[in-house]
Amino acid sequence: MAITGTYLDALGLSTHDPTLSFLAEITRRHVATFPFSSVGPRLGDALPLDPERLLDRIVVRGRGGYCFEQNGLLFEVLEELGFDASIQLARVIHNQDIHPGLTHRVALVEVDGRQYVVDVGFGPLGPPFPVPMPGSAGPGDDARFRVHEARPGEFHMQSIVNGDHYSLYRFDLVRYGQSDCELGHFYSHRHPDAVFVNNLVASLIMDDEVRSLRNREYRVLRGNAHTSSSITSAPQLRDLLSAEFGIQVSDAEAQRLFDELPSA
Repeated sequence: MAITGTYLDALGLSTHDPTLSFLAEITRRHVATFPFSSVGPRLGDALPLDPERLLDRIVVRGRGGYCFEQNGLLFEVLEELGFDASIQLARVIHNQDIHPGLTHRVALVEVDGRQYVVDVGFGPLGPPFPVPMPGSAGPGDDARFRVHEARPGEFHMQSIVNGDHYSLYRFDLVRYGQSDCELGHFYSHRHPDAVFVNNLVASLIMDDEVRSLRNREYRVLRGNAHTSSSITSAPQLRDLLSAEFGIQVSDAEAQRLFDELPSA
């Protein structure tokens, strides 16, 4: 339980029975505390997925991470806490009828006979709470996100965008394991065409605001209003990553990240 103890301590939580309210609190605090980040892929870091090194990168050293890291660490914690969790891989589609690779990882968690998608690794557009599967929804569920069965056996994680449901990613309920995650992870942080190899991104989802960075732009969303600012220097980038996201990079790393930012 060493991993789980360190993880929960960082979130200000204690071990608890595997209830829905505890799962929701873990999820809420995770996305507000441990930043979604592509710093590792942009710097070409080695990013092994074993639980000890995930804990070291995300919790101890404050380097952030993306779905295979964030959801990978959370999965280990949930299993140690006694939750009934399984690995699911998904295709990021952004409301398009396309068939990309399986480059997103989430967890399917069953609590009290109801199934929920738990995802702390999608970035600023992702759900900050467990989202019930179709047929598992109940009164009081948050309507900002839903899982929609678009075709038999094809499930879409959807959010509300401009008043309409918008499909972030889709998945099915086949069996996946760690080896499948390793393949998707390798593509996502090593392939020259991968999104995280080509873009610097970071985000935190707070209770009252969402902070996000994409290349040269920093945005803060509060309710329906947002502010944005441009990143114009390596020291500014380093300070912003540290102060607004808790991501720790050296002066040399900040300079390299800034020098290699896409121009647009």
